[in-house]
Amino acid sequence: MHLNKPPFPDLVKKRITVIFLLTVTAVALYFCYLIFQPFLKPLLSAVVIAVVFFPVHVRIHRVLRSPSLAALASTIIVLLLIIVPAFAIILAIKEEVAGLVTLIDEKSTESGGLSPYVSQLLERPMQWIGRFVDLSQFDLRASLLGRLRELSSFLVSGGWMIVGGVTTFILNSVIALFTLFFLFREGRSMRRRAAAVLPLSSEQVDKLFRGIENTIIGTVYGGLVVAAVQGTLVGLALWIFGVPSPVLWGVIASFFALLPLVGTAAVWVPASIYLIATGSWVKALILAAWGVFVVGTIDNVLRPYLISGRVQMHTLLIFFAVFGGVRAFGFLGLFIGPVILAVTLTVLSMLRDEGRSWNAYWHEEKAAAPAGNDEDATR
Repeated sequence: MHLNKPPFPDLVKKRITVIFLLTVTAVALYFCYLIFQPFLKPLLSAVVIAVVFFPVHVRIHRVLRSPSLAALASTIIVLLLIIVPAFAIILAIKEEVAGLVTLIDEKSTESGGLSPYVSQLLERPMQWIGRFVDLSQFDLRASLLGRLRELSSFLVSGGWMIVGGVTTFILNSVIALFTLFFLFREGRSMRRRAAAVLPLSSEQVDKLFRGIENTIIGTVYGGLVVAAVQGTLVGLALWIFGVPSPVLWGVIASFFALLPLVGTAAVWVPASIYLIATGSWVKALILAAWGVFVVGTIDNVLRPYLISGRVQMHTLLIFFAVFGGVRAFGFLGLFIGPVILAVTLTVLSMLRDEGRSWNAYWHEEKAAAPAGNDEDATR
């Protein structure tokens, strides 16, 4: 009686091979992470910009047939769209801050110095607070001088940190633009190669990439709308309280609203200081309350609502994805947080569909098994 050779040795060898390859892949991916980890922020920034501006690049490519030339033109356009407004805003801020410093210098000269001038400004608020709190042992002048010394030492010690931050920013910007050029030129081929590597069907790959693209675009557009609303609210308040150039400062506030660690406070806090410097400390307090409780709250409410409309996710999930992403990744967390959540939900949806298909398959097998046995028994 001839017996076939059992296939167990080959099966064991294949399993060992698969385990070995998975181990090597995990180690290789870890070292790849160590290599690319210093450049993750500029790389992710380039991906976000490429996804948002890719429709514009497609139109440019239709005019400029060369892929390299079209990618170069698209990169230059993106650079101009970022650099020109930022440079104009910086110049405007410089002029306005110079005017504020001049005003404070004139007022302090009339009062015999900066410290007496500030003490004079705070005299009426301190008298009002003194009605409710005992301030007899509080030396305002000594406190102001101490805070000024701390501020001076901080600025001196933080000078090199600022220089290092600017150098890092320039380096990251160069890396991001360099990456953006290749994403524009070879974006579609990169997507096809990534789809070929993934063990997913074409429908699943399209669903995954579509979810990522919609999340990034929805996050960017939602952030722009929120920034415009916050800038309008700040500019309106400045106009009501008589702060010079309210439209300009509203535009600047919209720009800073895109930066989660800074926000519109970069505008309404100096504006409040300006109102205090001109003696309008009541207006300053109202403006500060407006910035904290109205302008700041708009971001927490409106941004998740706008993003959830395009991404098709619950507003509460978007809220945690955005602000949790900012806490984990900084500014890029505005985009990375919702993308991570979208990918997670998409993968879970795929797993649910696969589970249902497997359940349906096994039910069909079980239903067909008795029929086959009865047929064999009749034979």
